[in-house]
Amino acid sequence: MMNRAAWVLAVLFVVLVVVLIFMFGDEEGDSTTVPGETTTSVPGSTPSVDATTTTGQPATTSPGESTTTTAGTTTTAGLEGNWADTPVVVAGFGALGWWDGTGWVQVESGSDLPLSGNESYQIARVGVRAITTGSAPTTLCEPLANPGVVLDNEEVLGDIPGPYGVAISAPWELIPHLFEEIEDDGTNAAFAGELLAERGLDVPDPVIKQLIRADLDGDGVNEVLVVAEDVTQDLMAEVGDYSIAFMRSTVGDDVQTAILGESVIVSEDQAPLVYALSIGAVADLSGDGKMEIVVSAAHYEGIGVEVWEWIDDNQGPTPQISMGCGV
Repeated sequence: MMNRAAWVLAVLFVVLVVVLIFMFGDEEGDSTTVPGETTTSVPGSTPSVDATTTTGQPATTSPGESTTTTAGTTTTAGLEGNWADTPVVVAGFGALGWWDGTGWVQVESGSDLPLSGNESYQIARVGVRAITTGSAPTTLCEPLANPGVVLDNEEVLGDIPGPYGVAISAPWELIPHLFEEIEDDGTNAAFAGELLAERGLDVPDPVIKQLIRADLDGDGVNEVLVVAEDVTQDLMAEVGDYSIAFMRSTVGDDVQTAILGESVIVSEDQAPLVYALSIGAVADLSGDGKMEIVVSAAHYEGIGVEVWEWIDDNQGPTPQISMGCGV
C-alpha cells in the first residue's frame, strides 16, 4: 500500500510541473513591448508607403514657441517607384535643379535635364504627402522656355498665393527630422513687428501666416520659420501691405535671424506688385539627411520658388536653386 501511494504522489508531482511550465513558459520565448517605440501606417499617403516612427528624446525649444518641449522623431520609409538616377527638383512651371554630389546645379534656359520620362516624384509641400509621375523633359512657361516636366498631379503642389511646393524624383525620406506647424505665443509676432519697423512700416500686431518648428540638420536644436503677412487679395500693392519670411535659430546664447524674403510697401512710389511669401516645404532635397527650405513667392499673374540650404551656425541658410514663371 505504501509503494502504491508513493507512486501516485510521484505522478501527481510530474503533472503539476508540466502544468506550471505550460502556464508560465520560458522567458526567452516571450515577446516584449519597447517603451517609446511605435510602428504605424501613414494615413493618407500613397499605398506603397510604409513608415516606422521611433520616438526619441525631447528636442530643445525654440524662440517664441507655444509649447516648451516636443518629442523628436525619425522616420524611415521604403518607397516603390521609378526613381531617377539623378533626382531633379521640379515645380509645375519648370525644373529648379539638382544636387550632383558636390554642389547644386541650377537649371537655365536650354539646360538638358537628366531625365527620360515616366519617373516617380515625391511631393514636398507643407501638409502634403503624395507621389506622382512626370513626363519626359519638355519646355514650360512660354516665352521663358523653362526646361521641366509635366506632372500627372500638378495641382498637389499648391496654388497662388501659396504655400507652393516642389517635387523630386528621389526615394529617400524627405522629412528625416522634427517638423511641425505650431502656434505663436506672441514672441514671433512682436519680432516681426520690429523687422517691419526697421523697414519703415509700423504694424502693432503683425499677422502670423505660418509658424513652423523644425530641426533642419538633426542636431537636436530647433529652428523656427516665420511668415508674417497682410496683403491685398489681388496682390496689387497698397501702402501698408507686407509679407516677410524669416528664420530664427539659437546659436550658443544668441538668437540669430535670417531673412528668407520680404515685400514691404511703405510708399506709393514702390512697384505696383506685392509678393505673397510662403514656406512651401521643409524637406531633404539633396539626400544628405539635412532638410532644405522651399520659399514660394507669388505676385499678380506670377509665382516663383527658391530652395534655401542650411549651411551651419555661422552662415545660416543660403539660397541655392530657383525657378519662376509669370509676367
